[in-house]
Amino acid sequence: MTVLERVGAARDRLVLAGIEQGEAALDAELLARHALGWDRATYICRRRDPVPALFDQHYETLVSRRARHEPMAIVTGQREFWGLTFEVTTEVLTPRPETELIVEEALVIVADRRMNSVQLVDVGTGSGCLAVALAHELPRARVTAIDVSAAALRVARHNATTHGVEDRIMWVQSSCLDGLTHNSAPVDLIVANLPYV
Repeated sequence: MTVLERVGAARDRLVLAGIEQGEAALDAELLARHALGWDRATYICRRRDPVPALFDQHYETLVSRRARHEPMAIVTGQREFWGLTFEVTTEVLTPRPETELIVEEALVIVADRRMNSVQLVDVGTGSGCLAVALAHELPRARVTAIDVSAAALRVARHNATTHGVEDRIMWVQSSCLDGLTHNSAPVDLIVANLPYV
């Protein structure tokens, strides 16, 4: 059996599990690429290759989880946000594409200070997607990332380290804006992505 045939079988299984045909096809391919460690170009070039050893067991586990309607980001443990790959776990909310609008607006607000020091606060940081993306875009920014969850802060710290901005982010375990008392510098901008507030 080829990789493509195995992906086709997985797609059919996901459709039977109630996932829409187009989404099932994309998910089956993404899960195969994740299991194989291939990017899209490698997948296109090698999808007619025989299924590699040990692929089936790992792929089967991933497909089974998706067939139970587990979100793709949780199944793969990662999600792209602002062109960066973020680790996600059940301890944090999955970064959503529309959250990138917050990054866009924040960059507009601080545009005239882009090359100067900017103090930002990310309330309810979760995966750290806002704090990390803004620190990545604003090389002189100092960010305070606040979350009530120690587990979420661990995920966010990992993401900051992955993208090389950990030295410019201060982590505060606190509820909402109570964490601002830890930041003695004047704050230029507060960002938040709090779906339950």
